Amino acid sequence: MLAHLLQKLNRHKPPTAAAATTVLLRRKTTSAEYVSSRNRDPTFEKLMDKYKNLFKVIAIQDLILGATTNAAVPAGVSVDFLNRLSQSLHLNRGATHFLRKYPHIFHIFHHPTKLQPYCTLTETALKISRQEATAINDTLPVVVNRLVRLLSISVTKTLPLRAIFKVFRELGLPDDFEDSVILKKSDLFALVDSENEPNTHLLKLAGDTIPKGELVAAVDNWRVLECCKEDIGVDRNEILYSFKHSYPPGMKLRRSFKAKVKEWQQLKYVGPYEEVEIGEKR
Repeated sequence: MLAHLLQKLNRHKPPTAAAATTVLLRRKTTSAEYVSSRNRDPTFEKLMDKYKNLFKVIAIQDLILGATTNAAVPAGVSVDFLNRLSQSLHLNRGATHFLRKYPHIFHIFHHPTKLQPYCTLTETALKISRQEATAINDTLPVVVNRLVRLLSISVTKTLPLRAIFKVFRELGLPDDFEDSVILKKSDLFALVDSENEPNTHLLKLAGDTIPKGELVAAVDNWRVLECCKEDIGVDRNEILYSFKHSYPPGMKLRRSFKAKVKEWQQLKYVGPYEEVEIGEKR
């Protein structure tokens, strides 16, 4: 009987200090901690820092170029106005500190009539801005084709206009693309109201104006070039659905990983410009 009681007590004895510490250490990891613990590429991090600053420079440049002024004084905005917009422009240390970091882009001067510090673009920055505007106007046909391809990928042939606004610079569109591209190319594009979201405009591809033969994915052209090579090292049937890819240097490949990738490369898939029937939701 005594032995039975001792076994029960040993079974339900309180945890030791080491066990209690282990229990306390086991907790959920937050998303912020998970992101901060990830391995980062130093080169890519430096690139992103420069890229973020580029967006800030472009935002201030647009404000300066959009400001109205007379011929005697160059176009500019007050430094006080930019300081009030520091939070919106993500200028953590204020506008003045950011402007002084780029003296080859921004010039701070004392306005003769407003009697306060103003900021304008340097001659070098203005020259680059004019060259960019000229390049955008010269490449409008390429940009229109790019926008048509983007809409053609969509099943409904529509995209929210706000989504285009977020990446219009990356697409090569001008600042006034609503007037200079969408309205002028009414045979290609149309603006319609969204049925699901109020106060939302959709950019729609107007009709089947682009021949299907012109909408060819770049990977298809690569496959044709690979098949035409005389010294091709693989079977032509293997690259029928394959994509051009390479492994980064130093990447450790598991056993049979290459075989699985090869098998995946041979899977048939739906092309970006192929017509897909939309099924009803059950």
